[in-house]
Amino acid sequence: MTFCLPIAYYKEWKQEQERQLKDEYEELLLVTANGIAKGSWKETLLLAIPSFFDLVATVLMNIGLLSVTASVYQMMRGAEMLFAALFAVLFLKRHLNRMHFMGIGCCVAGICMVGLSSVLSGEGSATHKVSTQEMLLGMGLIVLSQAVQAAQLTFEDFFMADLAMDPMKIVGFEGLFGSLFMMTLLLPLAYFLPGPEGLGLHENTLDTLAMIRSSKGLQVVLGVDMFALLAYNMSGMMVTDHLGAVFRTVLETMRTLFVWLLGLLLFYTPLGMGQLGESWSAWSYLQAA
Repeated sequence: MTFCLPIAYYKEWKQEQERQLKDEYEELLLVTANGIAKGSWKETLLLAIPSFFDLVATVLMNIGLLSVTASVYQMMRGAEMLFAALFAVLFLKRHLNRMHFMGIGCCVAGICMVGLSSVLSGEGSATHKVSTQEMLLGMGLIVLSQAVQAAQLTFEDFFMADLAMDPMKIVGFEGLFGSLFMMTLLLPLAYFLPGPEGLGLHENTLDTLAMIRSSKGLQVVLGVDMFALLAYNMSGMMVTDHLGAVFRTVLETMRTLFVWLLGLLLFYTPLGMGQLGESWSAWSYLQAA
């Protein structure tokens, strides 16, 4: 995400050059309707708010993922649409029509069906056994994370629609602030927490760095993942800029189908090496619905 910053500042430089050529040069610090100067420290520090929400949501989602399958995890993330619509009405004063409410109702029904199918099938994590209580806790954390993620999208929508911030600058500073939060807060906290490594709370950061340094495969995977996240965040921010946060959450639910199909493919083919993916159970029809 931080790699978006050079793109954002390059765009600003190009726009400034165009204004100069047209003899329409304006001051660099332009005050918006809300009294915040463009390019000021106040504008930059405001971007730490969605960065913090993104970090908290990611932590909650990953802890919840330990107790559910990947497809259930993705389907439960559909709750983001409900919270995004609620926040858009309460804080951004947007208006929803009858079709919006019908879509939200379908979203809530789908989340309930997915949660019920997961509990009834008893299929939790693909790597270790999970009790029903742990499964419910994991799903609850995922839903809670979507409320936090919806708050992040609401702030991003406000920054672009009301403060006229560039989408690339928002993505770039979110990556920068997120990295600072990780290095100064979460990684030291996870490193010094007691308990066995790999259970979602404790992480040996030095050991992780040693593994990345000695494994070409890990370096390739991380490089591809960074590029994919860059493309995902850039395109997602542009969708939010042009169509709004609610439409983005609706669009993001489409990836659920592909995650579920990939899970089935990994389980029933040698690609999963007998350890990855999830099976088709008697309750999978609820997920399909």
